[in-house]
Amino acid sequence: MAVEPATRTRRLRALARGAGGLLVLVTLALAVKQLSGRDAGASVGDPSVAADSAAVAPHDSAAVDSAAAPSPQQRSKLFGFLGGKKKQGKPKADPVPVELARVERRDVPSFFVGTATIEAEQRADILSKIAGTVQRLHVEEGADVREGQVLLEIDAAEPAARLQESRVRLESLERELERVAALHDKGLASDREFEDQKLQVEQTRAQLEVGKIAVEWATVRAPFAGRITARNVDIGQTVTVGTVLLSIADLDPLLARVYMPEKQVERVALGQDVRIVSDSRADESHAGRVDLIAPVVDPRSGTVKVTVALAGDPGRLRPGAFVRAMIKTDVHSGALVVPKQALQSEGGETYVYRAVADSVLKVRIETGYTDPQWAEVVSGLDVGDRVVTVGQGGLRHGTHVRELAPALAGAARGDSTRVVRR
Repeated sequence: MAVEPATRTRRLRALARGAGGLLVLVTLALAVKQLSGRDAGASVGDPSVAADSAAVAPHDSAAVDSAAAPSPQQRSKLFGFLGGKKKQGKPKADPVPVELARVERRDVPSFFVGTATIEAEQRADILSKIAGTVQRLHVEEGADVREGQVLLEIDAAEPAARLQESRVRLESLERELERVAALHDKGLASDREFEDQKLQVEQTRAQLEVGKIAVEWATVRAPFAGRITARNVDIGQTVTVGTVLLSIADLDPLLARVYMPEKQVERVALGQDVRIVSDSRADESHAGRVDLIAPVVDPRSGTVKVTVALAGDPGRLRPGAFVRAMIKTDVHSGALVVPKQALQSEGGETYVYRAVADSVLKVRIETGYTDPQWAEVVSGLDVGDRVVTVGQGGLRHGTHVRELAPALAGAARGDSTRVVRR
């Protein structure tokens, strides 16, 4: 009997589907057999398990069916064998807390920073002008004194005795001059005798003045108002002419002498404000002004000396302190700026972390003028962009972040009363 073509096609398709299903069943059976063989091999060394299996096999067909069916563990191994392992998701990292600031426009000055040593406007070493023993001390180091105040006394017994001797001799010579003058008027004394007597009187008067000065020098006085910076002698010490007794300095005002390149000094004017910062106290600054600009250039260094006078109370600054003088030489008005603490350096380049939604991008920028708080941004950012100022240590390109409230920024620095903005 002839079979129609359509019927033949349907039968072929049915046979193909049956063959495909049979192939899947064979594959599953082989896999189950392989896994069952592994489990059986693992229990071969246990005699009790083998005995139980032998006892159950002839009597309990249900046990046989159960043994033939794959257990849940075997099914999980089967799924693993067939590539059915369940994928586990990677845990999401917590956002990094940061503090942000907006890019804005400000006037940014350019500074020349020069080093200097604080000096007193006037300073002097007070020397002994006579030889003798220190008898009294009226001041100590650190004492403020006025001009002419007695500082120290040297034993003046010897110069005082010489002074008295000169007085007595002068009186005698003056009486002798009167007698010779009377005789000279009567023609009984020659002109030579009269002139010699006058000369002796004048010499003795000069010696008397020298004696007075020596006695005055025994009392040492302050040459100007200031502060005693050093005491170099003690009571009872014998001094000679030229011994340094005390040192004094006028601390109002204090001076800092800065040497600037010739090109930059042209942008500096007398009376211009200057900021003075001590290396030992970087958190403190002092106001100053340009007091003098040297009229000549040092041919060896090509620099010009600029003298800065500290204005007002110098506080804890002392002569001899090493400081840095910041002298403004130019200003960029309305420049694009970011806080200096936002800047990061790597491989000779400067970059910041810019906040975009809940993540940050690492952005390379070019900077211009800087001052103690702000840095000019030449390229890389726009007005209104937000950059990370605190917390850069844990950031990478694309890191998720959460912004700290201003209160939290202080709490991170040790203020436990501040809270997080939710």
